[in-house]
Amino acid sequence: MNSQVYHVGWYLDGESTHRNVTVHIAAGHVREVTSGRAPGAIELGNVALIPGLVNAHTHLEFSLFANPIPTAGRFTDWIRSVVKYRREHPDNPPAAIRSGVTESIRAGTTLIGEIATTGWSESDYSSSGFHGRIFQEVLGLGDERVATQFAVTESITAKHCATPANAPFDFGLSPHAPYSVHPDLFRNTVRMATDHKLPVAMHLAETAPELELLANGTGDFRDLLTDFGIWRDGVFGGQRPLDYLQGLAGCARVLVIHGNYLDDEELQFLASQPKMTLVYCPRTHAAFGHPTHPWRRVLELGGRVAIGTDSRASNPDLSLFAELQFLAARHPEISHLELLHLGTTAGRQALLGEQSSTRADLCLVEWDGRQEHDPAKNLFSPQSRVIGTMIEGNWVHLQDNVLSEHDS
Repeated sequence: MNSQVYHVGWYLDGESTHRNVTVHIAAGHVREVTSGRAPGAIELGNVALIPGLVNAHTHLEFSLFANPIPTAGRFTDWIRSVVKYRREHPDNPPAAIRSGVTESIRAGTTLIGEIATTGWSESDYSSSGFHGRIFQEVLGLGDERVATQFAVTESITAKHCATPANAPFDFGLSPHAPYSVHPDLFRNTVRMATDHKLPVAMHLAETAPELELLANGTGDFRDLLTDFGIWRDGVFGGQRPLDYLQGLAGCARVLVIHGNYLDDEELQFLASQPKMTLVYCPRTHAAFGHPTHPWRRVLELGGRVAIGTDSRASNPDLSLFAELQFLAARHPEISHLELLHLGTTAGRQALLGEQSSTRADLCLVEWDGRQEHDPAKNLFSPQSRVIGTMIEGNWVHLQDNVLSEHDS
């Protein structure tokens, strides 16, 4: 569809709010917003048209889970279950990726930060309508594994260099976490990313046992690595998350995933880095029972925060909209417009480096018809729901009769 004109009750462009307007879309971009209903405009009703949501962090390989893996008990036991699942379902990634992308789009997500492990191909993403960034997971502690991962980083770097600027997705690198990446592999991955301007995503300070491993080489993670036969003497001890933050600081863009246990010095460092974003996964954080997340402290310090869903291994669904509803319910003092920024602009900047975009990636939200609408208070109320998703000016999801029931 080359040119489209819609009348909506509310239009939010990420920076300002417009009421009773006509939105003009052409060649995949929002070209103009005018007051009132323009002649010939399709009526969408008293709905909110907002920027497409950005899921800054997820693992689509687990999208076939009907229910999350239980999160009670030790985090390392949860990891054991994840590894067991991967070993028992080596052929699942293609179907899981397609399922996860479809679910995400139906929930209003138009851009995804995906962590990919093994068993995937580019066609798994292109055929599913995926838009976003694919971060190749890199992990290994033993010499042989580290050597093979060097080749993986080179392969992804080559893919990135060959990707056209207007492609629906591009690539990045993800040194998985401090407990699973040898320091030499971490440094090599960072060097490759820096040299070729690839963004990097890394799980960091996710649990208290991770901090114990880094500081002393002891605890649950040592037991886990020993059980897996990959413990290496001399790798851990005398370290902290700040060492990794400093090592990542030279990369083109950095997504610090979770960051649940970053101390204030580390938060200040993160906030001081203009190309570094803390990615908070609210419902996963709550499921594991972690202490209060430091996302608000990062914002106070002038830093950047984006929102992710993690995966169906720790979350009941992949809805970024539901994550924002979760935050809205628990933080009534926070404007829903600020939450919208975290779930859109902040994520897009972290993944693509774009602060703003006119591209017609949009999400259609139905309000609770029984209340007076105020985007700052009601956008992510429990009754609100996504009824349409547009990517590059094309409706990729639209609830039945949305266009016909209002237009006349």
